Amino acid sequence: MANEIRTDVAPGSDILVAETVRRGALLLLGDRANLRNHPALINLGADLFGSTTQQINLLGLDGTDLMSAVDQPNAVANTALTDAQATIAPAMNRLAYEMTDQAVISDPTGAINSPRLALSMVGSAAMTLTNLIAKEGDGFTTSGSTGVAFSHDTFIAAKAALIQALVPGPFLLVMKPKSFTDWMTDLESRGGLTQYYPASQQMQEIRGNGFQGTYDNIDIFTSNQVQGMNTNADWGNFLFGRGALGFKEVAMGAPPRSQIVLLDLNGVIRVAEDRNEKAGMTSVVGHYYVGTNVIETARGRTVLGAQ
Repeated sequence: MANEIRTDVAPGSDILVAETVRRGALLLLGDRANLRNHPALINLGADLFGSTTQQINLLGLDGTDLMSAVDQPNAVANTALTDAQATIAPAMNRLAYEMTDQAVISDPTGAINSPRLALSMVGSAAMTLTNLIAKEGDGFTTSGSTGVAFSHDTFIAAKAALIQALVPGPFLLVMKPKSFTDWMTDLESRGGLTQYYPASQQMQEIRGNGFQGTYDNIDIFTSNQVQGMNTNADWGNFLFGRGALGFKEVAMGAPPRSQIVLLDLNGVIRVAEDRNEKAGMTSVVGHYYVGTNVIETARGRTVLGAQ
């Protein structure tokens, strides 16, 4: 999806404010720490509204099969291609805010306004995708022991399993906040925090609170949507490489001419304003049509961490 944003400015509004919103949205969506742009995820693109479910054929390639020496005139034996499919079915996600005229007038900070809420919606869309991805992490082969806190040993074992399986990078780690805290505590006790580069407050304001920084060149995200496992004894954190997980977006059709569109990212993420003059109220509604799924289970590991 191209980073093209259309900003429709209502008569009498501040064009400079609209441009600020546009630039803020581009900054947020263009950042690698926005999970949507992370190279470990497969982005299947955005189709027009109406073509939703995506079938993905898996051939088991990427150079993992080795060649073997063959004496002439002997023929080389065929290696079977993996024949499997994965499916992603996007769904519409929405978020709405309402502002009464009285709330806007009485707000001493001036923070309650449509452009501010529109930019917040873009961050909400990014966090929505993070949370959808987080729900997929319990479908891989498991590393770690039930009832044991997430530790550096757990992390190393999971990473080694992916490297041994020749899973291509980059890698991405998605964790429950509790498991992330346990890991950081263990690293601190070992003196291993020197390899951890935490996200600054400014980075989190731009990229979302889910991004926690990097460790050993692996980006770390936290989400409360990480699933419980083993009768809720553990959290299903997960580490994966490129090709394990994917997402698909769907572009909505053109909006009605009467609709005030604050931001429109090719119809995939759209924020519109609706005015109820009788009630003295303005609604700001965000739309994001997206779906996620595991594409290839061998490219990820579910990493247990005690609840």
